[in-house]
Amino acid sequence: MERFRGGFPATIDAKGRVKLPARLREQLDSSFGREVYVCSFFPHELRVYPLPVWQGVEEQLLKKPAMKPAVLKLIERVNYGQLLEVDDQGRILVPALLREMVDVEGEVVVSGRINHLAITNRTRAASFIKDASLSNEELEELAQLEL
Repeated sequence: MERFRGGFPATIDAKGRVKLPARLREQLDSSFGREVYVCSFFPHELRVYPLPVWQGVEEQLLKKPAMKPAVLKLIERVNYGQLLEVDDQGRILVPALLREMVDVEGEVVVSGRINHLAITNRTRAASFIKDASLSNEELEELAQLEL
């Protein structure tokens, strides 16, 4: 499976379109095609899933107990997403509702997150890199992963 890596500056224009960085767009198109599902798991970023990857996420969700609170909450969040297609210029139209909910307008960062892309407000991304350090508990958990 293709792995998406790296962070790239981008802009969401006045019409709500974001041009995907060339490297990520080429990976997406050659490995998965142009259809993507754009949604939000967290209030600070959009996720752009290649459709085949998103379908795998849906299959995993269907295996979980439907009334489990965390599953219900996640399904509610991602339900505001939309199936979109990358246009010939490599852009996707981020739905207005998602742009408002996640506060992504203007300057953003598009980053590869292994199996999907994330779109984050550039100021928030910069502050995360500068300010978010790992706790001792998180470092211990990562150590157990033997990265």
